Amino acid sequence: MFHLRSVVAVRRRLDFSIPGPLLGGKTFAAPPGHTTMQPPELPPLADVVLRLAGVFAQLGVPYAIGGAVATSFWGVPRTTQDADCLVAVPAIAYQRLADALNAMGFVMDRSPAPQPVTVEALLQQVRDDKYMTLACRATSVELFIPVVPLQHAILKRAVGRLFHGHDIRVTTAEDLILLKMAFHRHKDLQDIKGILHVQKGRLDIPYLRHWSGQMLEEPAGRELDELIATYEADRPA
Repeated sequence: MFHLRSVVAVRRRLDFSIPGPLLGGKTFAAPPGHTTMQPPELPPLADVVLRLAGVFAQLGVPYAIGGAVATSFWGVPRTTQDADCLVAVPAIAYQRLADALNAMGFVMDRSPAPQPVTVEALLQQVRDDKYMTLACRATSVELFIPVVPLQHAILKRAVGRLFHGHDIRVTTAEDLILLKMAFHRHKDLQDIKGILHVQKGRLDIPYLRHWSGQMLEEPAGRELDELIATYEADRPA
């Protein structure tokens, strides 16, 4: 049986200028006699998420945005400056990935100072931690690599959602609950309760119970069963 585990990366606050138009962004036509208007600058986290989505679309690789950004679609939004994403990158695509990340302003989030993204650094992190730690615009980014069956299912089930005018792929509510039960921090449990409340009547309970039995340790599985039972009891008749 597999169990989901991860090491929380040390976050550092970095700040970098935006390189060129975002994702080939458009300018807005101005009336005659006026200067061309640029679109308003996005908040750093939204900008970074869209940059990631643009990189993965360019490479044609499956991905699913998770963390607080996904939570904002399914539950109660919370403030964060971190971006989490699950992505499947073929070995032959790592050079293209590194080039695209550098072009979009990402750096390796490494001590004592940030460094350009290289294939060697990415692969070293994947070997050591099963995820890659980057930074962009004062935002910490973790790119997780699928290593257990649930993560492959998450990529297949990711859904498209509109985010600041762009389509991105987002982790489903059920998969987000399972991931957060595996992390099992206080903020994760609060997020789960928010998702269960907001998504009443719309969650795939058999799917949750199936993967809970497959992926979670027994105490966490029992706790999720209790939360689901409470959720079902609160459903209107």
